[in-house]
Amino acid sequence: MPDHKPRKHLCLDSMIQMIYDSFDSIPDHRPNRRKDKISLLDTLMSAFAMMHLKYPSLLEFDRERETEELKFNLKHLYRVQGRIPCDTYMRSTLDPVDPGAMREPFKLLFNEVQRGGGLKGFRFSCAGLKDHYLLAIDGTGLYYSGKCRCQECCIKNEGKANEAYYHQMLAACIVHPDRETVLPLAPEPIVHQDGTTKNDCEKNALKRLLSDIKRDHPQLKLVIVLDGLYADGPTVRLIRSYGWHYIIVAKDGNHTSMIEAMDALDQKGDVKRFEMTDGNGAKHWCRYANGVPLNKTEPVEIVNVLDYVETDKKGKRHTWGWITDIPLTEETVLPTAEGGRCRWHIENETFNTLKNQGYELEHNYGHGEQHLATNLAYLTFLTFLAFLVDQIQQLCCPVFQKALKLRARGTRTYLWKLILRYFLYWLIESWEEMFQAIIHGTAARKIQFDTS
Repeated sequence: MPDHKPRKHLCLDSMIQMIYDSFDSIPDHRPNRRKDKISLLDTLMSAFAMMHLKYPSLLEFDRERETEELKFNLKHLYRVQGRIPCDTYMRSTLDPVDPGAMREPFKLLFNEVQRGGGLKGFRFSCAGLKDHYLLAIDGTGLYYSGKCRCQECCIKNEGKANEAYYHQMLAACIVHPDRETVLPLAPEPIVHQDGTTKNDCEKNALKRLLSDIKRDHPQLKLVIVLDGLYADGPTVRLIRSYGWHYIIVAKDGNHTSMIEAMDALDQKGDVKRFEMTDGNGAKHWCRYANGVPLNKTEPVEIVNVLDYVETDKKGKRHTWGWITDIPLTEETVLPTAEGGRCRWHIENETFNTLKNQGYELEHNYGHGEQHLATNLAYLTFLTFLAFLVDQIQQLCCPVFQKALKLRARGTRTYLWKLILRYFLYWLIESWEEMFQAIIHGTAARKIQFDTS
């Protein structure tokens, strides 16, 4: 059950209405849109429905789009009012849509979670930080091909026989050490940028992503959690310029001068140590110091360094190292280490879920010539919006939680199958009715159509 009394607008019917209203504001790019029999809004909602229902491909969705059951349920559950687009029409219509227009639903849904008190369980308290949240950021691949390309493809081995084309995406999720649920913000595509000759990269995408987050959520207090790629002066200064804090992986091999500075401080007695054994028999050891130069070329960039070793009761050792601007004391080293280890939530609870639990993140739904690959990725976090909707349900919606627990026995992949089964064979007038039917193992009524 949720940590707080759920608010009605956080359940699925209301969330889909919010997505519908947001998509309705996207301008139609087609010059003859009045003559088109299928609106851009219906195309967008059909694409979202396809991904939210975890269809493995556009072709599978296309095979069933003319059935009366699918038409009826798309109208009632996803607000699709007119004809349902075929796979070719959907690709050609979505290809030119500006990907930036897809950001708005993420912002609206996140704000509703925040207003409803859903963020309370994600608060990160450490060293006097109040009402802060851990934001884990990492990149992942979406598409790779040696043949097909579009204007947004980055190029590997350009001009060589093994030239290849790829898309990546930088994802950001609100995480907490004690929670499996994550809350994704709008991701940032890593694609070829207009007017440039070089490939886009994660660091450039991070600049755009942080700027968008600050614009969309100006009052949100964040601790940015990153991998070792970002353990440098420019990234640290960028994060601090927004008034946020950071915990960044710093491996010994990549920061020789910083380790030398730590050793020099250790000889002076300025490096402290901490040891403890937890209730599970695991031993924790760390050394830490405040005010360490990040590197020799930028001695003015001062960071706090935490080296951490955990040995489980079987004797297996795990080692980590981080830089942070959180003051390190005997009281803060463990919370800081837990915050740094939360970076794995974006691998385990986000990318693993999206790639292996029904969302088919790496499936090529369509590549197109302009923005199609990026737009389809935006639509479901599997391509990230559907994932956000499901995470909010798991966090805030009692009927979803009950259906997941009682009928799917906690297995989300099986619940997706049940939802699609009911969607294809029963008349469902609302998502509340859908989940109640799943919970009780029945449906309200079988669809009856006049065939005379």
